[in-house]
Amino acid sequence: MRWPIQVQLLGTMLAVLLAAIGLATGAVAYVSYHHARQVQEENLRRTVRTLLDAAFPLTERVLEQMSGLSGAHFLLLDGSGRVRLSTLELPPAAQETAAHFPLAQGLESLDAKDRLEVGQEVYLGCRIRVPGRFGTDPAGSLVVLYRQDRWTAEARRAVWPTLLAGGGAALLAAGAAALLARRIVQPLRQLCDRTAAIANGQREPMPVPRRNDELRDMVVSINRMTEQLQAYEAEIRRHERLRTLDQLGACLAHQLRNAATGARMAIELHQRACPESSQQETLLMALRQLQQMESYLQRFLSDSDRSAEPYAPVDLGPLVEEAVGIVRPACDHAHICLAIQRPETSVMVLAQKELLREVIMNLLWNAIRAVQSGSTAPQIEVKLDLLPPPPGKPRHALLEVRDTGPGPAPLVADRLFEPFVTDRPEGTGLGLFMAQRVVHTHGGLIQWRRENSMTCFSVQLPLFQRDTDHGASADRG
Repeated sequence: MRWPIQVQLLGTMLAVLLAAIGLATGAVAYVSYHHARQVQEENLRRTVRTLLDAAFPLTERVLEQMSGLSGAHFLLLDGSGRVRLSTLELPPAAQETAAHFPLAQGLESLDAKDRLEVGQEVYLGCRIRVPGRFGTDPAGSLVVLYRQDRWTAEARRAVWPTLLAGGGAALLAAGAAALLARRIVQPLRQLCDRTAAIANGQREPMPVPRRNDELRDMVVSINRMTEQLQAYEAEIRRHERLRTLDQLGACLAHQLRNAATGARMAIELHQRACPESSQQETLLMALRQLQQMESYLQRFLSDSDRSAEPYAPVDLGPLVEEAVGIVRPACDHAHICLAIQRPETSVMVLAQKELLREVIMNLLWNAIRAVQSGSTAPQIEVKLDLLPPPPGKPRHALLEVRDTGPGPAPLVADRLFEPFVTDRPEGTGLGLFMAQRVVHTHGGLIQWRRENSMTCFSVQLPLFQRDTDHGASADRG
């Protein structure tokens, strides 16, 4: 499941902010609510204390005045629970219910928590004992009633400002978090799109942001990497063109040398058949020109034929590691998984190191281009191993380069190692041809196959044998 960075930043930041705001708002609201309730309870106690400590009898007028001042209703009951005085018209059933409210043990425990329903109205109240006074006030009890909506109104009014302030802070925090996440994620999305375009071959630099921060540093680094990739690709193309020209020049020189040799031999045969014409100036001049042409072409072939370089023992492990290290930055940039597997022991072959390096690099670059052109999960595997020794034959090293690309097109699949055969518009069709030529000059074998939805190029080279060094070198010369 994909989790965009914007969601991660916004979600985490909002969760922390909303949790902090919620806790703070809840705590303040809780304190405000309980403070309002305490104030109401204290007002209730003061009202009841005023009635109980008054130096005048509790008459209907006195109760009505206290009801107007406090907003409460009063029921004065006699010792048997009958209503003597009341500021509220109650049906007999409600009076009976109020008369059975539990008696408070004192003013400190007095709280309007008993419930009384009268039609659609709901009252909260309490009952406290009233001692007899002045001979006219017999002992009894006093019921204090508040309308429930009025009793809780003060508490709600104390809580609502806190809740509104907390909600406003939460909205402000959400807006700030969204703005901050967008400010960070939008440049990152542009960087992602730009790197994907670079991986697809577009090398235009990105505009550098004016704000000097880490994102600006990333853009500068990507632009620098783009310039390096352009220079690197230009160098590779130049190298391939030079090698192509060298290969074409060698092939052309070889054909011209054969033609010059044939022409020279034809003139010499003519001189033998016609001795009288052997001293003709024109034939002698043509013969000298052909000999000079042969000499030039032979020197050109000797200078351009790199197979004339001496062979030496080469450890394929470090050579493969070196080649993989060269292409790994390009793979990391294109999000290509590049894995290498090699034995811990040395894999020694008698070879020309530079030519083998070019073969390995050629296979790696071909794999990179293949996975970039049509692979949803680009992956390249490089494996170096030792093949089991065949009976009576020298043991061989095996180098495999696997990629998850679509593989060669069917039209060229059977002619991959022929010169100028390619299914890429920008390809030259000489890379695999030259790789095959190098591998064959080293006494090896190069092949390709499709296996488990992967394209595999394998190179087999005979291992270096100390007791057969001279013979091996002679076979390759």
